[in-house]
Amino acid sequence: MLVNAVCDASPLIFLAKLKRLDLLNIYSLFVPSQVEAEILIGIKKKYEDVKLITEYLEQRKIKPIKSYVLKDLPDFLGDGEKSVISLAVKEKIERVLIDESKARAVARFNGLKPKGTLGILWDSYKAENIDRKTLEVLSLELIEKGYRIKEELIVEFLKKIKELD
Repeated sequence: MLVNAVCDASPLIFLAKLKRLDLLNIYSLFVPSQVEAEILIGIKKKYEDVKLITEYLEQRKIKPIKSYVLKDLPDFLGDGEKSVISLAVKEKIERVLIDESKARAVARFNGLKPKGTLGILWDSYKAENIDRKTLEVLSLELIEKGYRIKEELIVEFLKKIKELD
């Protein structure tokens, strides 16, 4: 059974950079229109990722959802992050796919369960969509593609992968 999840731009962008948007197939995705707007900005810059993302969303028949933003969310969040949290709260969807640590904290505060791109890779491994070696390679490639994460966290994640043997 697919897990409902509201998705921010960052996981879509980084999985597109890895050419592995298919790893999102374990979720029933909801994408706020504000997130779509953030992604579409990349069309003017001719980012290949945008084309991959829009094709993926069309293929899965995922339509952007107009979401009104909750008024009590902090100003340090971006429009996309605010819309992801707001849509999840309003629709009672626990899982949010979001990378920014401050946004993840706000999501937790609002009773949501945030998961970042590394968590999506881990879920894909647990669902047997990728093997251990692919999980390790994709995790390192994610860093290579500009994914920002505290060094201690990626080291712990890679150690956890090594322990799978």
